[in-house]
Amino acid sequence: MKRLYYVSRFAKRLRPEELGAIDRISRKKNPEQQITGFLVCLGDTFFQVLEGPDDAVDHLFFEAIKHDPRHEEVLCLKSEVGIRERLFSDWHMRIFDLNAQGETLPFAFRQMLTALLDSHHVLAQYTQPSVFRMLEMGVNPTSLLPRQIEATVFFSDIIGFSLFSQWLTPGSLIDVVNAHIEMCTQVISQHGGEVNKITGDGVLAYFSRKQSDAAIAAGLDLLRETKRRRQLASATSPLHYLFGGVGLAHGSVYEGNIGFALKRDFTILGNTVNLASRLESYTRELEVRLIMNHDTVSCAKRQWSFISLGRHRLKGQSRALKLFSIQELETLNVRDIYCAIEARYAP
Repeated sequence: MKRLYYVSRFAKRLRPEELGAIDRISRKKNPEQQITGFLVCLGDTFFQVLEGPDDAVDHLFFEAIKHDPRHEEVLCLKSEVGIRERLFSDWHMRIFDLNAQGETLPFAFRQMLTALLDSHHVLAQYTQPSVFRMLEMGVNPTSLLPRQIEATVFFSDIIGFSLFSQWLTPGSLIDVVNAHIEMCTQVISQHGGEVNKITGDGVLAYFSRKQSDAAIAAGLDLLRETKRRRQLASATSPLHYLFGGVGLAHGSVYEGNIGFALKRDFTILGNTVNLASRLESYTRELEVRLIMNHDTVSCAKRQWSFISLGRHRLKGQSRALKLFSIQELETLNVRDIYCAIEARYAP
C-alpha cells in the first residue's frame, strides 16, 4: 500500500455546503477504492492524507486532485510506499473544518501552511527541475540509483567574463551573468532540455538521446537572443558586449547522486560532459559561435547546414575529434570582443 501527504491552496474558499458535498462523495467512493485518510480544511488551504492501494492513491492524486480546477497549486509533501498497516483504517475520509473553530487555532495553522507553500516556491528556484519534479511527486531523490544514459550535453558561458569581473561593479557583473543564465534556461526549457547546474557564468544542461535537434535549436536560439539583447542595450551597458559560446556533445553520461549528508547534488558526469565544456571553450580558438561533436551531427534528424571544422585534439581527449558547426552563423572575433570590453571598462 501507499500513503501520500499533500497540501493545496484552493482558488476560492469553500462554502460549508461545498465541503459537505466533498464529504458525501468521499464516503461513497473511497470505500470502493479502499482509500482511507483525513482532510483538514483551513481558509483556502487543504491538508490531506491518502492511504490505500498504490494504483488507487496515484489515480486519485495525480488524475483527480492534481487536475481539479478548484486547486491553484498542489504540493506533495511526502509519499510512503510498501506500507503494511493503515493509520486511519476507520476513516474513509474524515474531514476536519478548522474554519468552524475559534480564531486562534485556524490563524496559527494558516500561518504554518502559508509558510510551507511559500518555502516551496523559494525552493523551486534553487532546485534542479528534475529533482523538484521528483519531490512534487513524493519521490525521494536520494533513493535513486545511478544510471548510464545517452544524452546531448549543452554548455555555454560568457566570452570575456574574466575581463568583466575585473572592472565591473558587483551589481553590474551579476546583471550580466543573470542575463546570460536567463537566456540559457529559457531556450533550454522551451526545447525540452534539463538545466543541470549553473557554474558561475556558465550553464550546463542536457537533452535526451533523441533530442539532438532540440539541443542544436536551443543553441541557435540562444545566440539569436544574445544578439538581440546586445542590439537593444545602450553603448554604455555591459550587455552591449555580451557574447557567449555553445558546446554540444552527444554521448554516454552517468546520472545520479553525488555527495553526502551535508551536501548532495543530482547531476551528470563523464567524458561527454567534459567534452561539451571543452567544445564551448574551443569556440574562442576556432572563432565560431557553436561547436558540436560528430555524434551530435549523426543523431540529428533535421536538415541542418552543418560545416566541418576538421579534426582537433582537445585537452583531456585521447584522440583528435571531428568537429562541426552551422554554416549560417556569424564568425566570432574574440580579440575584437576583448578589446571592446577593455576599451570601455579598463581604468
